Amino acid sequence: MEIASDYGFSTLFGGVVPSARVSPEEIKSRILFQRFPLEWAGRYNDRGYVFRDPIVHRLQHDRNPFDWQEAYTSCDFPKDVALIQGEASEFGLRVGYVVPVTMLDGRVAAVSFGGCHADIGAEGRAALSFVANYAVGNLLHYKESRKRLIGKVTPREFDCLLWASEGKTDWEISVILGISRSTVTKHIVSAREKLGAVNKPHAIAMVLRSKLIR
Repeated sequence: MEIASDYGFSTLFGGVVPSARVSPEEIKSRILFQRFPLEWAGRYNDRGYVFRDPIVHRLQHDRNPFDWQEAYTSCDFPKDVALIQGEASEFGLRVGYVVPVTMLDGRVAAVSFGGCHADIGAEGRAALSFVANYAVGNLLHYKESRKRLIGKVTPREFDCLLWASEGKTDWEISVILGISRSTVTKHIVSAREKLGAVNKPHAIAMVLRSKLIR
């Protein structure tokens, strides 16, 4: 996020692009990370805006990085443009840059940087493309590592431990994962009990020693 902020961006979202309409639960499982204003993130997720987002429309066929404005201009659904562009701007999200990332299994992920204004040239575009690919690669590595813990901790419990290992507070983790703070605390306590750890730092240390979080 620090690199993105150098170019004027204040938010980011990363996820696996849906190729067809899927359930809200499936959409949530595709989210890799999100740092949006809480109210906007909740509205976007709860109202299923992903299916009306011109950026997602463009990602169905474009594998090259693009500006939000390019997606708005090329979209064939003006009502969707008015909805997403209008409501996003209410939260200071007026400009953005999207980097598609093709994964090994052929699926497409994307990282979207947003903000009120941005100053991005060729150097900035290259830097953000590198950051996006690195971030998605790291998260996918974590998700693969997480599978090894199935039977001990749940995927969501692993996510909470993952972000805790990065020094995030329960509140910060709740924002990143789009869940309540109390739910984060509940997941961490449950993971600690399943791992037989005496406290949260011990649980994190256990998975670090097992090289499940790096």
